[in-house]
Amino acid sequence: MNEFSEQPPKMSDEELLWLVRHKVRRAILLAVGEEGRIGATALKQKLGISTGSLYYNLRQMSQLITQDERKSYRLTEDGMRIFKALTAQSGSGQNVVTPSSKAAELFSALFFPLWLFSPIYESRVVASVLGPLAVFVLVFVLLAGRYELFLLNASPMTPVNHPLFAVKLVTTYVAGLAVINVFSFLFSGRFRTFGAVVKEFRGSGGVKGLLAETGKLTSAMAVAFLPLGLVPGIAVIDRVNQSSFLSNLFVRDTLLILSQTITIFLISAVVAYVKKMKWQNSMGVALTFFYLSHLVNYFKPLPG
Repeated sequence: MNEFSEQPPKMSDEELLWLVRHKVRRAILLAVGEEGRIGATALKQKLGISTGSLYYNLRQMSQLITQDERKSYRLTEDGMRIFKALTAQSGSGQNVVTPSSKAAELFSALFFPLWLFSPIYESRVVASVLGPLAVFVLVFVLLAGRYELFLLNASPMTPVNHPLFAVKLVTTYVAGLAVINVFSFLFSGRFRTFGAVVKEFRGSGGVKGLLAETGKLTSAMAVAFLPLGLVPGIAVIDRVNQSSFLSNLFVRDTLLILSQTITIFLISAVVAYVKKMKWQNSMGVALTFFYLSHLVNYFKPLPG
């Protein structure tokens, strides 16, 4: 994982202060500072946190923690400065996170599943396999159920128009990328000059780095869209069993809302992990995509 070894854009003192206020990030910083160099597995075991939480917070702390050639984590110059300040102000025993309750861990894992997307960003192989596989599964279910996907709305498509189906699906992914990137920038509140943006672009690997990041984001988004295949999947079961479960509009709309709700939470987790945002802001980005989807579908002309 090379992203921690790259020189990130310079953070302000206010941003650094925000980072170490979080108890998990503070514990990670203190643990790395104490050990000097430490691997991901040892760090996770030392703190008693999940893999998803560890990698999510490490991405947030790229200004303070980096990786060496052996993939061990160590403090940067800024990280060492913050570490010394924290150890000077705090007594010992501050670097262990108090384990949360099983109920809290389960709630976090279900509604903010960082563990689902951390493998995509930590392994190029996983990203290159999981993303296309998720797209394939969703397309198969949609076509088998004779549904189309446009933004976050799955609707019946009879007869199936394959070119139009493909156009709407591609539009969905392109729009998702655009909304996530644009509104993540707006919700972050970190407005920068053009020169700072260019410097960050070059520091992240230029065009090659941008394409790699876009590929990972697309793979993560493909996984987040999978719940939208719930209603089309039930439509396939209905047709095979010659039942009429979805003929009840209340049931169909309820299932559609459920699938969209799950997708919103997954998109929020993607945004938080990828864009290094607090969950409140990432949820705002996900809800923006949801409302824009409904707005576009509301004004979409009816067939025929």
